[in-house]
Amino acid sequence: MPYNARMDKQLLINCVIAQLKDMLEHAQQAAEEAHKGATHDQSKAETQYDTLGLEHAYLAEGQAKRIKELKSQVTHFNQFPIKAFSEDDPIYLGALVSLVNTHNQQTLMVFLAPCAGGEQVEMNGKTVQLISPNSPLTQGLLGLYAGDECKLESGQVFEIVTVE
Repeated sequence: MPYNARMDKQLLINCVIAQLKDMLEHAQQAAEEAHKGATHDQSKAETQYDTLGLEHAYLAEGQAKRIKELKSQVTHFNQFPIKAFSEDDPIYLGALVSLVNTHNQQTLMVFLAPCAGGEQVEMNGKTVQLISPNSPLTQGLLGLYAGDECKLESGQVFEIVTVE
C-alpha cells in the first residue's frame, strides 16, 4: 500500500472492535479460571501462610476490572462517529494521521481514538497505533494541520504528512 493511500476508517474501527472483543474473550476465560481457582477446595487456607485462594481471588478481581474496561471500550468504538478529514481540517479526535519522525525518518500512522490508547491494529499491511486523548502525542497534534510540525516535550519532532 503506498504511504499516502487513504485508509477506510470504518474498516479500521471494525478491526479495533474485533481486536478488543478477542481480548475480552481471553479476559473472560482468565477470569473464569481465576474464579475456579479461588473457590476450589484445594485453595482453602490451611494455615495463615497459605494464600493460594486469596491470590486467585485477587486475579479474578483484576480480570473483572479488565473485562469491564474492555466492554466499555467496545461500546465507545461502536458509538464513535466517523468523520472524513480534508487537508484543510485541523487534527482532532477521530483523525488518522501519518507522521514522519524528523530525526530518523521513521513513518508512523496514528489514530486519535476515544480510548484503547497503546493498542496497535494491523490493516492493509500497515500498523496503526491508537493514541488516547490524554497522550502527549495527541496533545501535541491537536489543532495542527497536514504539513505542520509537531514538537513534543520529549524533544521528538514529527512532520504531519496526511490527515484523514
